[in-house]
Amino acid sequence: MAAVYDTLTVPNDKGLSVPYLAKSVTPNSDFTIWTIGLRDGVKFHDGSPVDADAIKANLDSFRGAPGAANAGSLLPIVLSFMQDVTVTDPTTVTVTLNTPVSTFPDYLFLVGRMGIMAPAQLNSENCATDLIGSGPFKFVSQSLNEKLVVTKNPDYWQKGYPKADQITFVPVPDSAVRVNQLKGGQLDMLHTSGATDIDTLKNDSSVNTLIQKPGYREIRYYAMLSDSAPFNNPEARLAFSLALDRNKINAIQNKGLFTPANGLMDIKAPGYLKNAGYPKFSLTKAKALATKVKAANGGAFDVVLGTTTDATNTAEAQLVQEQLKAAGIEATIAQYDQATLINKALAGDIDVLFWRNLHGGYSKSSDADNYPWWSNYNTAAGKKNFINFSRFDDTATQDALTKGRSESTVSAAKTTYTAFNKAFAAGNYILPTWYINWTIASQKSVSVNLPALPDGGGKPLFVYGRIPVLGLSSK
Repeated sequence: MAAVYDTLTVPNDKGLSVPYLAKSVTPNSDFTIWTIGLRDGVKFHDGSPVDADAIKANLDSFRGAPGAANAGSLLPIVLSFMQDVTVTDPTTVTVTLNTPVSTFPDYLFLVGRMGIMAPAQLNSENCATDLIGSGPFKFVSQSLNEKLVVTKNPDYWQKGYPKADQITFVPVPDSAVRVNQLKGGQLDMLHTSGATDIDTLKNDSSVNTLIQKPGYREIRYYAMLSDSAPFNNPEARLAFSLALDRNKINAIQNKGLFTPANGLMDIKAPGYLKNAGYPKFSLTKAKALATKVKAANGGAFDVVLGTTTDATNTAEAQLVQEQLKAAGIEATIAQYDQATLINKALAGDIDVLFWRNLHGGYSKSSDADNYPWWSNYNTAAGKKNFINFSRFDDTATQDALTKGRSESTVSAAKTTYTAFNKAFAAGNYILPTWYINWTIASQKSVSVNLPALPDGGGKPLFVYGRIPVLGLSSK
């Protein structure tokens, strides 16, 4: 994504959203109107200008405006607060919101999902495969599930970049195979979130590693489907949580490399709590509650655990399955490729989703990393928030999320998201397990340079296994 496309903003290593493809992003006094100023002379790969008309077309598509080209089904849920986008002049776009959102610049990045497309791609019937951005590399070819090739954009707006002439992206779903291919020289670089892989790589002198530090890390968690049996019963959710010895699972699965998580956010994000109040392991209490749940459900307490086909995830699911069985809860493991797993979760076909996500990637607010995912499943507009995988409705959490997105100071945001973190734990809709230290590993022949952001924006944030590729080169 970051090879072909630029986003209007990016997060820096201070956890602040700063302008990137945009020259400026400026609010009015109450954060309901935002003015996006653009850079002069920037062009897409097909030679068309990155101008206000193009930005409006992209934002209209992202938010699902009436008549917009190639609008999706999920981003319009996330961006439902965007009321209108207008072209002020060739280099200025004005965005009007239907509610104050002080964190709007965070949504213009949205963990890299908001890459700006050329109108020729956006309006194409082949929008999903004809990739035309303004990024450091141009799309060359793609063989589905085999490779994607990009080549250097000689006219890139950041002078002196990119450094590499070509990058080939190769999907290797099995993490152990990925590591072996790096060690064997078939790959120049990889990213991984698996502790076993990280342990192997950081102790291998033949490769270089870049390991994410505490601050804005993802968490691993088990999301319970709370709008249908058995987990529409709070006692069933509590029984599940009490049955799992997360410290033991972490020790076996991750060799003690990952820090246990008992809340949604990492230490630098507003709302962080060392322990938000999630249930502690108690097999005795879990058994008692499981017996009670069974009595109310004809003697059954059966759940489906959904995860991917990676061997590491298989081992984790088996550990969870064993611990649940000890408490009297019967679990079946269902494994899918990543895309199918997501579709199953969106459809509500999985009782317990094994998932990881970033719920605290900024230092001023935790809005953009939480409101889309945890806002009520049944929205005020009468629509469904399908990316709330747990499908719950909770007045306390929703009130905190609504308040948080308009907070204008860090201290206020900390107070509000601390309350949210506690209320979310009280609902017990997920069970957090550990923080994930994403790692980039590369051959010694690869130079991993993270260039400074334009206009004094600082250094780029290494988050979510994502680094800017414009600085990569061969030594």
